Amino acid sequence: KKSAEGQKRAQAIEYINNKYFSGLMPTSWYPDIELWFKKYNFDEEVMIALFGYCFDKSALHRNYIQTVAAAWAKNNIKTFTDLDIYYEKQEKLNIIANNILKKLGLKRNLSQYEYAYIEKWVIDFKYNLDIIEIALKRTTSKANPNFDYLDKLLSDWHDRGFTNSDEIQKFLLEMKQKNKNVQNLEKSSGYNKYEQRTYDNLNNLYANVKKKQEA
Repeated sequence: KKSAEGQKRAQAIEYINNKYFSGLMPTSWYPDIELWFKKYNFDEEVMIALFGYCFDKSALHRNYIQTVAAAWAKNNIKTFTDLDIYYEKQEKLNIIANNILKKLGLKRNLSQYEYAYIEKWVIDFKYNLDIIEIALKRTTSKANPNFDYLDKLLSDWHDRGFTNSDEIQKFLLEMKQKNKNVQNLEKSSGYNKYEQRTYDNLNNLYANVKKKQEA
């Protein structure tokens, strides 16, 4: 079994040599690739894809390949199927990220922390763009809408167990109606016009009651 695995890895390394180094890969690369096979437990297709990705980025350097390999391993990529799923997630994240930038009117790239927020909403919360858009619409009254505000909204909805836009719209409608009822009640009872007694007035009232009791 080990011999068969070794042969497959040798074929993968030879493919990498011919494809990305024109058959002139320095011998020092061989132990590095063997190490990455052991360290990250990549299958042969993933290792070839790793070199292909770095080649397309014009960054066929050890440090860059090591960084990408570590990132893939962190995302539990071991097989080509894992890699395919990862690419699908990244594509979905990028589409949502671009939409958020557009709707917020931001003409810049996302910071690392802002992108981490989006990963949280999409991957951890499993929220689609339709839910995130509801939160985005609630930033229109904000002078400087930011990702912290969006995260508070979306985290609150997630904590309440909402999983789709219909549940959230219903909740927001109910909250709006409750606020309206409270305002109507205050208006009808004259609460807004009521002048509360000051601390001094209360002291005077207490003093008068005390005098009457003594008399």
